[in-house]
Amino acid sequence: MNTTPPNSDSNVSSSQSTEPAEATLATHDIKNLLGTVIGHADLQLLHLAGEQPAPIHQLETSLESIRLSASHAITLCEEMLALADGRPPVLVPLSINEAVCEAAEIFSARVAFAIEVEIEGNDALEVNANRTDLQRALLNLMWNAFEAMDGRDDPHLMIRWGGTSDGPWIEVVDNGPGLPEGHLSDLTEPFKSSKGDEGKVRGLGLHSVARVMRRCNGRLLGFNRKSGTGAILRMEFVLAREIAVEYCTRNSRDATDKNSQQDGIYTRNPTATG
Repeated sequence: MNTTPPNSDSNVSSSQSTEPAEATLATHDIKNLLGTVIGHADLQLLHLAGEQPAPIHQLETSLESIRLSASHAITLCEEMLALADGRPPVLVPLSINEAVCEAAEIFSARVAFAIEVEIEGNDALEVNANRTDLQRALLNLMWNAFEAMDGRDDPHLMIRWGGTSDGPWIEVVDNGPGLPEGHLSDLTEPFKSSKGDEGKVRGLGLHSVARVMRRCNGRLLGFNRKSGTGAILRMEFVLAREIAVEYCTRNSRDATDKNSQQDGIYTRNPTATG
Protein backbone atom coordinates (compact mmCIF):
# COMPACT_ATOMS: atom_id res chain seq x y z
CA MET A 1 0.00 0.00 0.00
CA ASN A 2 1.30 3.45 -0.89
CA THR A 3 -0.05 6.40 1.08
CA THR A 4 2.20 8.97 -0.60
CA PRO A 5 0.41 12.25 -1.40
CA PRO A 6 0.12 13.07 -5.11
CA ASN A 7 2.43 16.11 -4.88
CA SER A 8 5.26 14.28 -3.10
CA ASP A 9 8.58 13.69 -4.83
CA SER A 10 8.35 10.13 -3.50
CA ASN A 11 5.53 9.62 -5.99
CA VAL A 12 8.32 9.84 -8.43
CA SER A 13 6.98 8.83 -11.81
CA SER A 14 7.03 12.43 -13.10
CA SER A 15 10.23 13.61 -11.43
CA GLN A 16 12.25 10.50 -12.30
CA SER A 17 11.03 10.46 -15.87
CA THR A 18 12.26 14.04 -16.39
CA GLU A 19 15.77 13.43 -15.00
CA PRO A 20 17.30 12.02 -18.24
CA ALA A 21 15.72 14.86 -20.25
CA GLU A 22 17.03 17.46 -17.80
CA ALA A 23 20.50 15.91 -17.87
CA THR A 24 20.49 15.98 -21.68
CA LEU A 25 19.29 19.55 -21.71
CA ALA A 26 21.90 20.70 -19.19
CA THR A 27 24.64 18.96 -21.18
CA HIS A 28 23.48 20.74 -24.33
CA ASP A 29 23.50 24.10 -22.53
CA ILE A 30 26.89 23.62 -20.89
CA LYS A 31 28.35 22.55 -24.25
CA ASN A 32 27.12 25.79 -25.86
CA LEU A 33 28.37 27.90 -22.96
CA LEU A 34 31.83 26.30 -23.07
CA GLY A 35 31.87 26.81 -26.83
CA THR A 36 31.40 30.51 -26.22
CA VAL A 37 34.22 30.52 -23.66
CA ILE A 38 36.59 28.75 -26.06
CA GLY A 39 35.71 31.03 -28.96
CA HIS A 40 36.40 34.19 -27.00
CA ALA A 41 39.53 32.71 -25.42
CA ASP A 42 40.85 32.05 -28.95
CA LEU A 43 40.17 35.68 -29.84
CA GLN A 44 42.15 36.85 -26.80
CA LEU A 45 45.06 34.54 -27.63
CA LEU A 46 45.18 35.71 -31.26
CA HIS A 47 45.25 39.31 -30.08
CA LEU A 48 48.09 38.62 -27.62
CA ALA A 49 50.06 36.85 -30.36
CA GLY A 50 49.63 39.86 -32.63
CA GLU A 51 47.84 37.81 -35.26
CA GLN A 52 44.44 39.48 -34.90
CA PRO A 53 44.63 42.95 -33.34
CA ALA A 54 41.34 44.13 -31.83
CA PRO A 55 40.18 47.40 -30.25
CA ILE A 56 40.10 47.45 -26.46
CA HIS A 57 36.30 47.65 -26.24
CA GLN A 58 36.00 44.48 -28.31
CA LEU A 59 38.43 42.67 -26.01
CA GLU A 60 36.52 43.87 -22.94
CA THR A 61 33.26 42.63 -24.45
CA SER A 62 34.92 39.31 -25.21
CA LEU A 63 36.16 38.92 -21.63
CA GLU A 64 32.71 39.79 -20.33
CA SER A 65 31.21 37.06 -22.53
CA ILE A 66 33.68 34.58 -21.06
CA ARG A 67 32.71 35.59 -17.54
CA LEU A 68 28.96 35.41 -18.16
CA SER A 69 29.14 32.06 -19.94
CA ALA A 70 31.31 30.53 -17.22
CA SER A 71 29.02 31.90 -14.50
CA HIS A 72 25.95 30.45 -16.18
CA ALA A 73 27.71 27.11 -16.54
CA ILE A 74 28.31 27.15 -12.77
CA THR A 75 24.56 27.66 -12.22
CA LEU A 76 23.77 24.72 -14.50
CA CYS A 77 26.26 22.50 -12.66
CA GLU A 78 24.54 23.44 -9.39
CA GLU A 79 21.26 22.39 -10.98
CA MET A 80 22.63 18.99 -11.90
CA LEU A 81 24.05 18.46 -8.41
CA ALA A 82 20.62 19.30 -6.98
CA LEU A 83 18.96 16.89 -9.42
CA ALA A 84 21.31 14.12 -8.31
CA ASP A 85 20.27 14.66 -4.68
CA GLY A 86 17.11 12.59 -4.48
CA ARG A 87 16.33 13.44 -0.88
CA PRO A 88 12.93 15.10 -0.27
CA PRO A 89 13.16 18.82 0.48
CA VAL A 90 12.79 20.20 4.00
CA LEU A 91 10.39 23.15 3.91
CA VAL A 92 10.92 25.81 6.59
CA PRO A 93 9.67 29.40 7.04
CA LEU A 94 12.02 31.75 5.18
CA SER A 95 12.13 35.52 4.95
CA ILE A 96 11.33 36.39 1.32
CA ASN A 97 13.29 39.62 1.63
CA GLU A 98 16.42 37.80 2.82
CA ALA A 99 16.10 35.08 0.17
CA VAL A 100 15.60 37.58 -2.66
CA CYS A 101 18.43 39.88 -1.54
CA GLU A 102 20.79 36.92 -1.22
CA ALA A 103 19.93 35.56 -4.67
CA ALA A 104 20.12 39.03 -6.26
CA GLU A 105 23.57 39.57 -4.74
CA ILE A 106 24.85 36.26 -6.14
CA PHE A 107 23.33 36.98 -9.55
CA SER A 108 24.74 40.52 -9.71
CA ALA A 109 28.21 39.23 -8.91
CA ARG A 110 27.99 36.51 -11.56
CA VAL A 111 26.98 38.98 -14.28
CA ALA A 112 29.61 41.50 -13.05
CA PHE A 113 26.84 43.98 -12.18
CA ALA A 114 25.92 44.32 -15.86
CA ILE A 115 22.34 45.04 -14.80
CA GLU A 116 20.77 46.47 -11.67
CA VAL A 117 18.20 44.29 -9.91
CA GLU A 118 15.34 46.30 -8.42
CA ILE A 119 13.75 44.79 -5.31
CA GLU A 120 10.29 45.58 -3.97
CA GLY A 121 8.21 43.85 -1.31
CA ASN A 122 7.05 43.51 2.27
CA ASP A 123 10.03 42.78 4.53
CA ALA A 124 7.85 40.85 6.99
CA LEU A 125 6.52 38.23 4.56
CA GLU A 126 7.73 34.65 4.84
CA VAL A 127 7.42 31.63 2.57
CA ASN A 128 7.61 27.92 3.37
CA ALA A 129 10.34 26.58 1.13
CA ASN A 130 13.74 24.98 1.00
CA ARG A 131 16.40 27.74 1.07
CA THR A 132 18.64 26.17 -1.57
CA ASP A 133 15.71 25.37 -3.87
CA LEU A 134 14.32 28.91 -3.60
CA GLN A 135 17.72 30.47 -4.27
CA ARG A 136 18.22 28.32 -7.37
CA ALA A 137 14.73 29.13 -8.63
CA LEU A 138 15.33 32.87 -8.27
CA LEU A 139 18.72 32.63 -9.96
CA ASN A 140 17.23 30.71 -12.88
CA LEU A 141 14.45 33.25 -13.36
CA MET A 142 16.95 36.13 -13.26
CA TRP A 143 19.20 34.39 -15.80
CA ASN A 144 16.20 33.77 -18.05
CA ALA A 145 15.17 37.43 -17.87
CA PHE A 146 18.74 38.65 -18.37
CA GLU A 147 19.16 36.61 -21.54
CA ALA A 148 15.73 37.62 -22.84
CA MET A 149 16.78 41.29 -22.62
CA ASP A 150 20.01 40.71 -24.57
CA GLY A 151 20.56 43.63 -26.96
CA ARG A 152 18.25 46.08 -25.21
CA ASP A 153 19.67 49.53 -24.47
CA ASP A 154 17.62 49.87 -21.28
CA PRO A 155 17.32 46.43 -19.65
CA HIS A 156 15.22 46.47 -16.49
CA LEU A 157 14.95 43.60 -14.02
CA MET A 158 12.73 43.62 -10.95
CA ILE A 159 11.92 41.11 -8.23
CA ARG A 160 8.77 41.88 -6.26
CA TRP A 161 6.66 39.91 -3.84
CA GLY A 162 3.46 40.02 -1.84
CA GLY A 163 0.71 37.84 -0.48
CA THR A 164 -2.93 36.93 -1.04
CA SER A 165 -5.44 34.90 0.93
CA ASP A 166 -4.08 31.82 -0.87
CA GLY A 167 -0.45 32.43 0.09
CA PRO A 168 2.70 34.41 -0.77
CA TRP A 169 3.99 35.02 -4.27
CA ILE A 170 7.24 36.20 -5.86
CA GLU A 171 7.51 37.73 -9.34
CA VAL A 172 10.50 38.32 -11.61
CA VAL A 173 9.72 41.06 -14.13
CA ASP A 174 11.73 42.12 -17.19
CA ASN A 175 11.31 44.38 -20.20
CA GLY A 176 12.41 41.90 -22.84
CA PRO A 177 10.33 40.63 -25.79
CA GLY A 178 7.88 38.81 -23.51
CA LEU A 179 6.70 35.22 -23.59
CA PRO A 180 5.67 33.70 -26.93
CA GLU A 181 2.05 33.11 -27.77
CA GLY A 182 0.69 30.20 -25.82
CA HIS A 183 1.13 29.18 -22.22
CA LEU A 184 3.98 28.87 -19.77
CA SER A 185 3.74 25.09 -19.92
CA ASP A 186 5.33 25.34 -23.37
CA LEU A 187 8.40 26.93 -21.78
CA THR A 188 8.78 24.55 -18.86
CA GLU A 189 8.99 21.43 -21.00
CA PRO A 190 12.52 20.26 -21.89
CA PHE A 191 13.97 21.65 -25.12
CA LYS A 192 11.24 24.28 -25.44
CA SER A 193 12.12 27.92 -24.88
CA SER A 194 11.40 31.37 -26.22
CA LYS A 195 15.16 31.54 -26.91
CA GLY A 196 15.45 28.48 -29.15
CA ASP A 197 18.11 29.70 -31.58
CA GLU A 198 20.80 27.16 -32.39
CA GLY A 199 23.89 27.56 -30.24
CA LYS A 200 22.06 29.27 -27.37
CA VAL A 201 20.97 28.06 -23.98
CA ARG A 202 17.58 26.43 -24.42
CA GLY A 203 15.58 26.80 -21.25
CA LEU A 204 16.48 24.41 -18.43
CA GLY A 205 15.91 27.36 -16.12
CA LEU A 206 12.12 27.56 -16.32
CA HIS A 207 11.78 23.78 -16.35
CA SER A 208 13.89 23.61 -13.19
CA VAL A 209 11.87 26.38 -11.48
CA ALA A 210 8.65 24.52 -12.24
CA ARG A 211 10.13 21.40 -10.62
CA VAL A 212 11.13 23.41 -7.53
CA MET A 213 7.60 24.78 -7.24
CA ARG A 214 6.13 21.29 -7.40
CA ARG A 215 8.45 20.33 -4.55
CA CYS A 216 7.06 23.30 -2.60
CA ASN A 217 3.45 22.34 -3.43
CA GLY A 218 3.25 25.60 -5.39
CA ARG A 219 3.11 26.56 -9.03
CA LEU A 220 4.90 28.69 -11.63
CA LEU A 221 2.88 31.05 -13.81
CA GLY A 222 3.97 33.21 -16.72
CA PHE A 223 2.33 36.05 -18.58
CA ASN A 224 3.23 39.22 -20.45
CA ARG A 225 3.12 42.72 -19.02
CA LYS A 226 0.13 44.88 -19.87
CA SER A 227 2.51 47.44 -21.35
CA GLY A 228 3.27 44.89 -24.06
CA THR A 229 6.98 44.86 -23.30
CA GLY A 230 8.40 42.19 -21.06
CA ALA A 231 7.38 39.11 -19.15
CA ILE A 232 6.34 38.30 -15.60
CA LEU A 233 7.26 34.93 -14.08
CA ARG A 234 5.31 34.34 -10.89
CA MET A 235 5.99 31.75 -8.21
CA GLU A 236 2.96 31.04 -6.02
CA PHE A 237 3.32 29.25 -2.68
CA VAL A 238 0.71 27.71 -0.39
CA LEU A 239 0.17 28.97 3.15
CA ALA A 240 1.97 27.28 6.00
CA ARG A 241 -1.32 26.19 7.55
CA GLU A 242 -2.31 24.44 4.32
CA ILE A 243 0.90 22.42 4.45
CA ALA A 244 0.21 21.59 8.10
CA VAL A 245 -3.36 20.52 7.35
CA GLU A 246 -2.20 18.31 4.50
CA TYR A 247 0.47 16.76 6.74
CA CYS A 248 -2.00 16.10 9.58
CA THR A 249 -4.59 14.69 7.20
CA ARG A 250 -2.03 12.37 5.64
CA ASN A 251 -0.77 11.16 9.02
CA SER A 252 -4.34 10.58 10.21
CA ARG A 253 -5.06 8.61 7.04
CA ASP A 254 -1.91 6.55 7.52
CA ALA A 255 -2.86 5.77 11.12
CA THR A 256 -6.35 4.67 10.06
CA ASP A 257 -4.94 2.38 7.37
CA LYS A 258 -2.46 0.90 9.85
CA ASN A 259 -5.20 0.18 12.38
CA SER A 260 -7.34 -1.41 9.68
CA GLN A 261 -4.48 -3.73 8.71
CA GLN A 262 -3.93 -4.70 12.35
CA ASP A 263 -7.63 -5.63 12.63
CA GLY A 264 -7.28 -7.89 9.61
CA ILE A 265 -9.16 -5.44 7.38
CA TYR A 266 -7.66 -3.75 4.36
CA THR A 267 -9.51 -1.01 2.52
CA ARG A 268 -7.69 0.81 -0.24
CA ASN A 269 -7.60 4.54 0.36
CA PRO A 270 -9.13 6.14 -2.74
CA THR A 271 -6.71 9.08 -2.44
CA ALA A 272 -3.62 6.88 -2.31
CA THR A 273 -1.48 6.31 -5.36
CA GLY A 274 0.54 3.38 -6.57
